[in-house]
Amino acid sequence: MPARVSTEVETGAMPRRRSVFVQLVVFASVGAAFNVLYGLLYLVLREQLSAQPANALALILSTIAGTFGHRYITFGVRGTDRTVQHQALGLALLGFSLAVTAGSLWLLDAVVAQPTRQQELVVLIASNLGTGLVRFLLFRLAMVGQRGAAHAGDTTGWEPSPTRPRP
Repeated sequence: MPARVSTEVETGAMPRRRSVFVQLVVFASVGAAFNVLYGLLYLVLREQLSAQPANALALILSTIAGTFGHRYITFGVRGTDRTVQHQALGLALLGFSLAVTAGSLWLLDAVVAQPTRQQELVVLIASNLGTGLVRFLLFRLAMVGQRGAAHAGDTTGWEPSPTRPRP
């Protein structure tokens, strides 16, 4: 009896999904590095500022740096084409992130009488990880979409193998 060939093999859906998965892993890794930057900036700024301004400034600085990092590493965007649009998207998403993180700090303050810096940092990193998924989806639409739908699944931030078949 002949072996049954899955729909994924017939359509090439598995390699495309795997590429998106790899891209998500790269995005998460780059995002983790910029979360570390964000956390360090927050802790340094928190020495001189209250929680909300320290959070906002750390988010702004790490967002600008992170958008450049994602353009280059995650999505393989080279050159300056659409840099302004991508940074504008990053800063717009910053508004979303700021609302989520500010709300998270407010909720922590409402639940815990005197939150420690470590508690603040854990809450902020957790909320940033959540907003990171939204950032991935919107950045992927903006940065991969410009290359055309035919190669959307192939964009991992790394050059494709010349031997790997395109879907």
